[in-house]
Amino acid sequence: MISSLFTHIKSDAKGGMVAFLVALPLCLGIALASGAPLFSGIIAGVIGGIVVGSLSGSALSVSGPAAGLTAIVLGAIEKLGHYETFLLAVVLAGVFQLILGLLKAGSISNYFPSSVIKGMLAAIGLTLILKQIPHALGYDKDAEGESEFLQADGENTFTEILQAIQHPDAGAIIIAVVSMIVLLLWDKPFLKKYSFFKTVPSALIVVIIGIVFHTLYNLFLPGLQLSENHLVNLPIAKGLNSFFALFTLPDFTQLGNTQVYISAFTIAIVASLETLLNVEATDKLDPLKRNTPPNRELKAQGVGNIVSGLIGGLPVTSVVVRSTASIMAGSRTKMAAILHAILLFACVILIPSFLNRIPLACLAAILLFTGYKLAKISIFKDMYQLGIDQFIPFVVTIVAILFSDLLIGIAIGMVVGVFFILKANFKTSHFFHKQIDKEHEFIKINLSENVSFLNKASIINILENLPEHSSVQIDGSKSTYIDYDVLEVIENFRETAKLKNINLTFLPQGSSAVNNSNHQADEKTEIHLPIQDQTDYLGLFENNRDWVTQKLQSDPRYFKELAKGQSPRYLFISCSDSRISASDITGTNPGEMFVHRNVANLVVSTDMNFLSVLQYAVEVLKVKHIIVCGHYGCGGVKAAMGDQDLGLINKWLCNIKDVYRLHKAELDAITYEEARFKKLVELNVIEQVCNLHKTSIVQKAWSGDASVHVHGWVYDLAEGFIKDLEIDVQKAFKDYNEVYRFSYAKELPLENGLVKAPKV
Repeated sequence: MISSLFTHIKSDAKGGMVAFLVALPLCLGIALASGAPLFSGIIAGVIGGIVVGSLSGSALSVSGPAAGLTAIVLGAIEKLGHYETFLLAVVLAGVFQLILGLLKAGSISNYFPSSVIKGMLAAIGLTLILKQIPHALGYDKDAEGESEFLQADGENTFTEILQAIQHPDAGAIIIAVVSMIVLLLWDKPFLKKYSFFKTVPSALIVVIIGIVFHTLYNLFLPGLQLSENHLVNLPIAKGLNSFFALFTLPDFTQLGNTQVYISAFTIAIVASLETLLNVEATDKLDPLKRNTPPNRELKAQGVGNIVSGLIGGLPVTSVVVRSTASIMAGSRTKMAAILHAILLFACVILIPSFLNRIPLACLAAILLFTGYKLAKISIFKDMYQLGIDQFIPFVVTIVAILFSDLLIGIAIGMVVGVFFILKANFKTSHFFHKQIDKEHEFIKINLSENVSFLNKASIINILENLPEHSSVQIDGSKSTYIDYDVLEVIENFRETAKLKNINLTFLPQGSSAVNNSNHQADEKTEIHLPIQDQTDYLGLFENNRDWVTQKLQSDPRYFKELAKGQSPRYLFISCSDSRISASDITGTNPGEMFVHRNVANLVVSTDMNFLSVLQYAVEVLKVKHIIVCGHYGCGGVKAAMGDQDLGLINKWLCNIKDVYRLHKAELDAITYEEARFKKLVELNVIEQVCNLHKTSIVQKAWSGDASVHVHGWVYDLAEGFIKDLEIDVQKAFKDYNEVYRFSYAKELPLENGLVKAPKV
């Protein structure tokens, strides 16, 4: 692994050098624009190169402080009050990114349309050009790293250029022009035949020329002398103590501050999105076309932000500008990113005074040249030739980024890109192929391997335009998946086909296609699709697939572990009402609750089905709790209060009528019918709890020292809450105690409604 990093050391050294020269003013400018200490940008640049560069799976991405985070960082520092508190948010943001990586959230990068990513690269190129023109003209009112269209000082990208034109600096313009000429000539074939021009990066020569011009201005041409704000402005440590003072520790006493977590989450999400976008863009520039593992990148960025926050640095992300400059200088591996950070750290420590002589005009020339390569006219031509569905999202992304910022522009581009994807699915033919045999007026429509709801519109369009008096075969025999929305469309068309005298045959998934001399389908293979009420039935399988996918994403071994066996702690006896879901209302998972359901949650001594469930639950599964759960609004209890003949169910409801008879005086005293209804629901639950106590199964469990608790609940459909009736079984069961107790349970006490075996 280590040896592979040095395979392209010459190319990587050139790329690292150029990335360093580009990163130096950007680190300082972004820190200044963020309202943070200048050295915090340098720290982030070093951490982004060494820590993230070492851990990342990207071959060419260069990380550091990002211009896209300046507004968020500035706002967070202001809200949190102290920079030390903000650093704690950066550390926590790194932790959140680590979690996102572990959750494999990086896979979202696979859904960025190529046209949008290419538009992003071109937009960054144009942004570099527009934002560097003022620096090339010597107008440095705004710090390096400014990328948004609307600036904090009330200006925008274009008004800033107009201001620069009105306030030109001759000395800076000369340096910028000479630097551009050198950059343009350096790559010419007639110079590349000399080893010097192959080995030495043009950016280094440009910087040396800039320093020489600045020195000459000071010595001989004071009228062209550059002001300090047009030079790199590094903080200089005068001693070891002064150097260590440049580092800041986070304030961990603010861990209880809610705003810290809000800021951390915001930084984590925005930094992660920007990183994934930038890495995707960098991969497209890679001459070797390597792909970066997105989840590994999120983890690397998370570690980088933790380290950066711990020592006083700004948040880091992958940065396209640095990455692009490095790639175009010839870098081939992540060693370029690491070397750029080593150079950044070493030079800042060893030669800060020398670096402070570098004019921003020569660095502007480097970035102008980089921007030009990202936004060549040939790129626009190539995208136009790919078609309107690629070109429009590409252009919209560019315009949106230029007039807003990176993330907003990408979001707008994504919306347009998705629109064209949906549009293509509407009219594309690769999901739906039609063959016409004119002699026999036979039309065969082949469904593709996967037919989703996105293809519904195109299928409707083709079916509506089928000619009358034709024979049509819809062949889905080779499809592995057909969305039930599409099946419904085909079923609905069956009636339309009859009206148009179309002989329609459908071959479903897995069937054998029929191809006889008359092009007619065997009647045995014709499948009548589900009618409307069965369409929902097919949706159950779709729901099941979604549920399985969700479970496997959270735990790949979920079903294997579930299949090993069950050991539930609860037996849940409830009504068959479709609105009652034991798992949902109790928040339990499969395998945690054994369930028996019947009309009105009855415990009937002659119901063999129920008794089998009870015995298995108590004696085999060893459940600890038996819960009888009734519910307000129970249809069975309501029916038992009336005198309507309901047929066979009368015999079952007679058990509830017996409950009414036992408590008739109490119930009749309640004048309000709804209140009486609710009271009967509760009394019914109490009676069923008593019925449980009557069974030999429960009493044997007590005598055998099995700890079985019996409970009575009522579920309120209108509010969703469960009510524990806290049944006093001793009181409720006192009249039947001797009658229903078996000999082995005569001495067992009843304790406060929670009947359990005594300790032996």
